[in-house]
Amino acid sequence: MNIPMETVKSIYRRAIDPRASDGEGNVWWASVAEDVVAVLRAEDTAAAARVIAWWHHDWHEVGDSPRAAASRIRCASRALRVG
Repeated sequence: MNIPMETVKSIYRRAIDPRASDGEGNVWWASVAEDVVAVLRAEDTAAAARVIAWWHHDWHEVGDSPRAAASRIRCASRALRVG
């Protein structure tokens, strides 16, 4: 699945952090793109959550969970008609 980087950024910003900027750098965004594609390819939301479980030290502290984030990523991709 090839997703343009601008689309990956849109998905991530809609689903995870609207403040994420291009200033994060190409290497960071490339890593995010790999994870977003893996989330979208995952068999289900539980499998998708396992892909991104490492994103935050403690999802609980920020009032979030890998499963909720994975669900938002999948929803954002559908809204953008990806996949």
